Amino acid sequence: MGSPADLAERLHREEGVVAIGVDVSADGITAVVADGGGSVISSLERPVPKECRSNNAHRLAQEIGSAIEALCTGVADDPSGEASGAAALVVGVCVPGVVDEDEGRVRRSETLGLQDVPLASLVRQSLSSWVTGPSGLSGGLEVMLYQDAGCGAWAESQWGAAGRDCLYLAVGERISSAVLLGGALVLGEGWAGQVGRILVPDPDWSGERARLEDVASVGAMVRRRTAGMVDDSAGFLDSGDSFSGAVAATSRSRDDASHEPSTQCASGLKALLGAMRSGDREARRVWDTGLDSLAELVAHGVGLLGPLDIVVNSELMRADEVVFLEPLRRRVADLVGALPAPRLVAARLGVSAPALGAAGRALADWK
Repeated sequence: MGSPADLAERLHREEGVVAIGVDVSADGITAVVADGGGSVISSLERPVPKECRSNNAHRLAQEIGSAIEALCTGVADDPSGEASGAAALVVGVCVPGVVDEDEGRVRRSETLGLQDVPLASLVRQSLSSWVTGPSGLSGGLEVMLYQDAGCGAWAESQWGAAGRDCLYLAVGERISSAVLLGGALVLGEGWAGQVGRILVPDPDWSGERARLEDVASVGAMVRRRTAGMVDDSAGFLDSGDSFSGAVAATSRSRDDASHEPSTQCASGLKALLGAMRSGDREARRVWDTGLDSLAELVAHGVGLLGPLDIVVNSELMRADEVVFLEPLRRRVADLVGALPAPRLVAARLGVSAPALGAAGRALADWK
């Protein structure tokens, strides 16, 4: 896949190539211009309009193209910028879900409401008039499509906390993963990494099963704690608790519940952590059972693949290491038994990892 030094060599100014990575989530687009050392030269964030969802792929492609144009224009306006006088533009776009990277096609993304969409081609089309007109690119444009967790894993392996063998676990509004072996991603025909969809014992309903991301994702733990409070406290609605605004959401079934915006998840997580510090038993139960489910997933990965690096990229890192990482490490060590325990660490690149990885992978794949 190429080492950081290799990628840096490809980005020399005389080559005239600029790499851009675009990470598309449920409620936002993050685009970065990256150098070969994994550093962000320039970045841009913007929300995803509601009309881009529910299989409106052309509209989404236009938004992605608009973000790329704006980012390139901003960098080009700086005479010292990497994009100044660029001959060619290489773009990596990463999305959640099942992705056929060879065809540049989203097979299925529930998060974005897309199914069987040639997104790489659509983004390329959205940029065609800009490339032939005001962009000034003489060497053309290449757009490649990737799965987001795979890009996060690749970036962490190249420039972050992971080695060449790692299990990357992204825990946010949903849960996804990626496996790198010898620096190469395990793609599984696009289906690898959909761990949030697997069924686990439901800690809230004895004898039932639930999707992992309905138990241990950030949004799920917030909703589970809220639901437990409603069940346990008849006076909750009048209590003025900061969770009261989310009560209506708990009446929905888990299958119908949509992912909450990241800002709402962040505020809910803050309240959950605050409740735990105050001795709230329901908050502690939800947190512990969520960590139990994550630890079982990691232990199964270790049993299948050996004690490779486990890199966790999550808003749950808002809790300090004593509250999140150390208990997770202990649970994993207990579950793997006599097997060597893995090195379990926090992601170093944070939220920029998928976009950085998309840029780096696109550059490495560029011919």
